[in-house]
Amino acid sequence: MTESTSLKQVQDMEAILETSKAMMSERDPDRLLNLIVQKATDVLEAERGSIFLADYDTQELWSRVAQAVEIAEIRFHWDKGIAGNVFQKSEIINIKDAYQDSRFNPEIDKKTGYHTRTILCGPLINHKNEVIGALQVLNKKDGVFNDYDESLLTAFSAQAAIAIENAQLYQELELTFKSFLKTMASAIDARDPTTAGHSERVARYSLSLAKAMGFNETEQKAIDYAALLHDIGKIGVRDNVLLKPGRLTPEEYEQMKNHVVKTKEILENMFFSRELREIPHIASSHHEKIDGSGYPTGLKGDNLSRAAKIMAIADVYDALVATDRPYKKAMTSEEALAILEQGKGTHFDQEIVDVFKNKKLYLIERRKSDRLDTNILMDYFITIDKKQISESAIIQATTVNLSTSGLVFSSKRPLAIGAILNTVLHIAGQDLKIQGKIIRSERILSHNTYNNAIEFIGLMPEQNKILAGLSETK
Repeated sequence: MTESTSLKQVQDMEAILETSKAMMSERDPDRLLNLIVQKATDVLEAERGSIFLADYDTQELWSRVAQAVEIAEIRFHWDKGIAGNVFQKSEIINIKDAYQDSRFNPEIDKKTGYHTRTILCGPLINHKNEVIGALQVLNKKDGVFNDYDESLLTAFSAQAAIAIENAQLYQELELTFKSFLKTMASAIDARDPTTAGHSERVARYSLSLAKAMGFNETEQKAIDYAALLHDIGKIGVRDNVLLKPGRLTPEEYEQMKNHVVKTKEILENMFFSRELREIPHIASSHHEKIDGSGYPTGLKGDNLSRAAKIMAIADVYDALVATDRPYKKAMTSEEALAILEQGKGTHFDQEIVDVFKNKKLYLIERRKSDRLDTNILMDYFITIDKKQISESAIIQATTVNLSTSGLVFSSKRPLAIGAILNTVLHIAGQDLKIQGKIIRSERILSHNTYNNAIEFIGLMPEQNKILAGLSETK
């Protein structure tokens, strides 16, 4: 072994250890995958790299990470291709000439215009000795991948697999907790139909403001969670007050104001990690004003956190423009912004109002359509193009949520955002054929399914009339 070779090995190991530290501290799965690919490509002196992870629900390998490649996501059955072979056999594959190997699929090269020469691909194995995917690098810059490169990939993959598993576990816990919070918020909003969706909209306004004002990710998460839970104290408000259609009496108003005290009491009994312990204060301070004239405690100035000041603006704005409050008419955006302007320096923080207005953060999508029966039987037609396999199927499902602008339904596999689906809704003895675009596909961990939101496209007047008619027969 020459001195230069020995030095390179030391440098390689140092690079892997340094990368390992970075990987273990990265909790965002997408950023982590990009980091792994970038570092693996550098250490192994390759041109490109990809990670393929196993989807046990669909028995597929998928990848969203490919440097300078136009494909956003690749999916294929986990017994196909080089990565599939590595995944099934849990062993490294080192190919010196890709086009001379029968396991290589040249279709991706054709699609991207890239020319693959050499391939080194190894399994990602977790702490339970389970294969969770494959790490692949392409085209050694100087010659072909050798035995030493294989040992490097093995060492790198071991660290990468642990980091990926940790990030996935963290994300699943985050999604579970966020789903729980959304369910709680929806349950509170559901008590009063006139405020349906209020908590989620306040969260969207607040999060947009937090991002615009430079809050870090932890601070953004705290304000997001606090906004979702800011009205949880309404669970302690009696129905004859909460659901009263007209204006409240002074006594009833005092009962309603008490919901923020209840919010703080409830949230202080929940466990939050150290970085999220301000959530009870933020959530219960959305009716405070910077001049001290708010409630429940009359906090003012610097005694109010910036997060609480943000939520105060988000909450008031959403209430002002709400179209479904029986005690008031909905204001236009211009009228509501004028109210915020009038309150600058007394009720509201001037800088935050300016950011909210000037950056047009008030322009979020608001539901303007009737919410209908949630249990409509539907079929949808989907074509999956994998180059090697083209399959079509009519799949039957039941809507989870339906309105005159779109629907939500569950599936066993995720559906691509932006994909067009042909749906058939079976309504009152007739089949309503509507095209829709998928705008969301979220995994529901507790049921091992995906909730897919579809926005209707080109809804004909007659179709809209049929859908709107459902709300009249509820």
